[in-house]
Amino acid sequence: MDRNTIIGIILIVLIVLITPYYQRWLLKDKIAQYQAEHRADSLAQVSDTLADSAKAAVEAPEPAPVLAPAEETEQPQPLQSIQDYAETIDIEIENNLVHAVLSNEQGGNLKRWELKRYQYYLGGLVNLIDENGLDAEFTNQDGQPIELEHYRLYPEGQLPKKIVLDENNPTATISFYLPLGQGRLIKTFRFYYNKYSFDVVLKFERLGNYVINRQYFFNWENGVPGTEENLKEDFSYANAYALMADELENLRISKKKEEEKELTGQVNWAAVRTKYFVASIIPAHPKDANGVTLKGRGLSADGILVKKYDTELEMRYDPEVAQSDTFTVFLGPLDYGVLKSYHVELEKLVLNKDWYERLFRPISLIILWAFKHLHDVIPNYGFVIIIFSILIKLILHPLTKKSYQSMSEMQFIQPKVNEIREKYKDDPQRMQREMMRLYKEHGINPLGGCLPMLLQMPLLFALFIVFRSTIQLRHQPFILWITDLSAPDKLALGVSLPLIGSSIHVLPVIMGITMIWQSKMSITDPKQKFMAYIMPAFMIFIFYNLPSGLNLYYTLFNLFSMVQTRMIKKKLHPEGQPAAVAEQARPAAKPQPRKRSKPRRR
Repeated sequence: MDRNTIIGIILIVLIVLITPYYQRWLLKDKIAQYQAEHRADSLAQVSDTLADSAKAAVEAPEPAPVLAPAEETEQPQPLQSIQDYAETIDIEIENNLVHAVLSNEQGGNLKRWELKRYQYYLGGLVNLIDENGLDAEFTNQDGQPIELEHYRLYPEGQLPKKIVLDENNPTATISFYLPLGQGRLIKTFRFYYNKYSFDVVLKFERLGNYVINRQYFFNWENGVPGTEENLKEDFSYANAYALMADELENLRISKKKEEEKELTGQVNWAAVRTKYFVASIIPAHPKDANGVTLKGRGLSADGILVKKYDTELEMRYDPEVAQSDTFTVFLGPLDYGVLKSYHVELEKLVLNKDWYERLFRPISLIILWAFKHLHDVIPNYGFVIIIFSILIKLILHPLTKKSYQSMSEMQFIQPKVNEIREKYKDDPQRMQREMMRLYKEHGINPLGGCLPMLLQMPLLFALFIVFRSTIQLRHQPFILWITDLSAPDKLALGVSLPLIGSSIHVLPVIMGITMIWQSKMSITDPKQKFMAYIMPAFMIFIFYNLPSGLNLYYTLFNLFSMVQTRMIKKKLHPEGQPAAVAEQARPAAKPQPRKRSKPRRR
């Protein structure tokens, strides 16, 4: 769990605990809330800086060119006896969601995988390919390791320069092969319309005992590149995962070092992620896998811990048959609905970063469901938040009313409470009994004002998680200067100020103003007016660097709370009297006349 998340959780707890007392005080006088390393050309400078720093942090030589003499390095070099293809072949593949470039280099690999619906914060399509991605490796009969990424593959037939997939042409197949011994390894790609995924088929043709140990590995290497302006936060979400049968395992690195985790058994899928995007390998037959190894390494780049993860699937190999294995490779957004459509429980990656996200996940998913259906009708997520905040106020109205009523009643009996405390200050047990008698006499629950707020705590945590980490709000604008509801709103000042910088986050300030307004509506004692500024200042400090969507929600929450409080006051005290005055003015109940019993006849 990163430091900012811990601070956020602690501050939310403080808000929830302090708010009841703050509301009670308000009632006192009257009645008593790496820019991506591999992003578009416009971000080349940031990318180069991160790349240079990362290379300096890792003391490992670059792989030698194909057919170059072997060097004494830890990285095994391609065998001289294997002749790869002489030319480079690049093929463009495009559907309605993705623009990709597939090459016969690096063992038949993707050079680019750009998501059409997602951009970097300075423009340009998000690209999820960082260096080489897919790789297959095994050991041959001479004990030599064969890594497919070291070879340029041969094309299978005549290949087009560009393929465009649409509703009339929904699939495309491209095959490469590498001659090995008396046979060959065929690598086939299948691309689809309206999908963030593609299939890879590995066919071992006439290889027999050329592959030893009855196993080979199919890997995803180098993780997912950073894509966000705040790279530190982006990589704080970076993890490697594997769904082993029904158990979700993960590896998280937190320091500049290398770690790995070996898992055995059925592998449903393996994945690596950042804050908003994921790369996953899904074997068509999970039981054909012996296990998976999750590997992670941390690199220091400009003060940022850049996390790189590899997933290595260990697959069974049978030399007696012409083996063919199929894998689905998903490269796309951490969108709950999209991931769920694959029916392999990939959606478990959403809202599952830490124990606290898992704890509040059911509520967070309900909020996401509400957001999705509201967004189907309302195209702007800012207005979705407005409608959502109104719905939440309506749902919580009974709790709010109960809280207000309880605090009002507690304010009314406060003088009597003070008398009991003074009278029995030397006898705590007697004081407690008298307090309970007083509460019972007036029908008051002493925790009535706090419990409603405590019951809202899970909702507050879930909202914090949703606004901070779900891709639905990423780069979603509202109005005016609010251009990204998942990040703090920034209004340029034109000058750089100490502590603040060249921009100011406006929504937290507006939220603080609404709190001051709310406070001044309730304070009548001139000596206490300065208190109206303490809690708002505290809240501005807490919310200043939180997402603008969350600040928008709480600003609206404050405004609607003021309206709601006025309505509750008007209903409970129609003459505008505080609770204490209304209670004192209430006429005493008239004694009921006692019925006379009729005389019995003897």
